[in-house]
Amino acid sequence: MAHNKTSNLIIFYLLLSLPFFFLIGSFFVNLIAILISLYTLVWIILYRKFNLILKNHYIYFFPLFFLFIISSSFSEYRVSAYLNSFSYLSNILLFVSLPLIILIDEKKKFLLSKIVFIIVILICIDLWIQRIFGTNLTGFSIQQAGRLTSFFKDEQIPGSMVFKLSPFVLYYLFTQNNKSKIYNFKYLILLFVYFSILITGERAASILATLLIIFLIAFNFKKINKTKLLIYFSIFFIVFSILFNLKNSVIKERIFYTFIQSKNNIYLEFYKNSHEIFSQNILIGTGPQTYRYVCPKISDSCSSHPHHYIFELLSDSGILSPIFLIFSLGLFLLKNISFVKNNLSKSLMTSYTILFFFPFIPTGSFFSSFHMTLIWFSLGFVYSLKK
Repeated sequence: MAHNKTSNLIIFYLLLSLPFFFLIGSFFVNLIAILISLYTLVWIILYRKFNLILKNHYIYFFPLFFLFIISSSFSEYRVSAYLNSFSYLSNILLFVSLPLIILIDEKKKFLLSKIVFIIVILICIDLWIQRIFGTNLTGFSIQQAGRLTSFFKDEQIPGSMVFKLSPFVLYYLFTQNNKSKIYNFKYLILLFVYFSILITGERAASILATLLIIFLIAFNFKKINKTKLLIYFSIFFIVFSILFNLKNSVIKERIFYTFIQSKNNIYLEFYKNSHEIFSQNILIGTGPQTYRYVCPKISDSCSSHPHHYIFELLSDSGILSPIFLIFSLGLFLLKNISFVKNNLSKSLMTSYTILFFFPFIPTGSFFSSFHMTLIWFSLGFVYSLKK
């Protein structure tokens, strides 16, 4: 028993370290995710917790892994395809570990959310410093077209990072004692986080953050104080108007550029190429994350992935994979919210399950270990909030 407690504590500390490694790079993120997933697998087998997986409906996500293995077996690029298949399995086991093993204790949830909250606020402050002074705290400069990178050097991902870590921010703010200063200013803090995402110039993150606000207000409208809602909406409108009308406003530039780009959007070429690859490999695709190898054979307009989960799954693993993904996410969500009484928890589960896999805007790669680890890590936290 003592050995089990020690192991659980070590894994919990590894989990606490994961948010810090998101700031550093993918190597340690992958390493921590693999260690936690291996521990989860051993724990399931050693303590014969298969029924726990079945009872909590996590089993829905495993058929997709076997489909990836089958696709990899017939792929021209087997090694890469197998590695990406097991990357998906590692992230699913990480996802399973949070609600079922590591974050059963409410104190652990709160501590993890506090650490992530501090990291998110630090990124947001750094973004505003970079926007105002041209360089961030570590000396990284604003990128072309006013794009911000914060601590990520030349990677334009801080907006996406903040959005994907936002479940921890919401949990931390709304579980504060109502006498604390943080609790009293929680909506202003959320507005600060939201506008920090907007000034990055990341369209996908900005759209998703906006949809999140709309979803949460819609799901909880009956319980929201309408006077406060009007006050904060007025603050939102004033701040947005100021930022939109600033000289060289990145918000205005990205909105106008979106309309201009819609006439000749490069993503449409990626989708078209993905569809062509799929049409030649309908049943099992070409293997997980092999678009980067196959696309140059048929087109000059290629990227490392199609920038859309559905198209990527179609071309890489065939027609059944997006069906399995949508089915598993939908059924898993419905089964879980049926046991949750708290309306805010239900709305968080529903909103993030939809938005993390939102099909109507360009996305990262479904097999990208760094970004998908971030998504499954955050989603696992969301599903640990059943109480």
